[in-house]
Amino acid sequence: ARGRHPRRRPVTLPPTMQAAYIAQVGGPIEIGALPLPPIGPTDVRVRVAASGVNPVDLFVRSGAYRTHTPLPFVLGRDAVGTVAAMGAGVSGLAVGDAVWCNSLGHAGRQGALAEYAVVAAERLYRLPAGVDTMQAAAVLHTGATAQLGLARHAQLQAGETLLIEGAGGGVGSAVVQMAHAMGARVIATASARDQAWCRQCGADVVIDYQ
Repeated sequence: ARGRHPRRRPVTLPPTMQAAYIAQVGGPIEIGALPLPPIGPTDVRVRVAASGVNPVDLFVRSGAYRTHTPLPFVLGRDAVGTVAAMGAGVSGLAVGDAVWCNSLGHAGRQGALAEYAVVAAERLYRLPAGVDTMQAAAVLHTGATAQLGLARHAQLQAGETLLIEGAGGGVGSAVVQMAHAMGARVIATASARDQAWCRQCGADVVIDYQ
């Protein structure tokens, strides 16, 4: 009838999630709603249960670590969570599976400091049964760095002697523990306050780096 407003169709907004992101490189870290990321045919959408903040995340934020950051860019390398959805080309996983990834938040890949993260299936791994979610998130970055450095690059062998500088830190103490488990003799340098910790991690000799 004349004078009546036409019936408006309801507007369906895209689903959103909470995330920690930067709107510009060098800008502040913001926390707010972003669109739920779409998944491609070989991607997995992970509902993030735990993540962590590493120094490299702050380097990405500031621009000190130059990498592709399509804005707004979600920070965070490490994600532990469960499979929420998968692309048609993904096999070997099911919705609800516990998984982990530690290569997000750089090279154009949106990060893990969000309710959901999209991960290429080839970069996603099953979380072993019985592994605590929070503990896994805390050691993913340091543990993987230690393993790659010792096994892939240094090809450390049992019986060799390894000098680890700055052994009291996250990566350093992970290297000490892993090298000890691999059968190496470990010499560590650390501050006086970290010497007991380094010995607990498996260092045979600890030297005050002062």
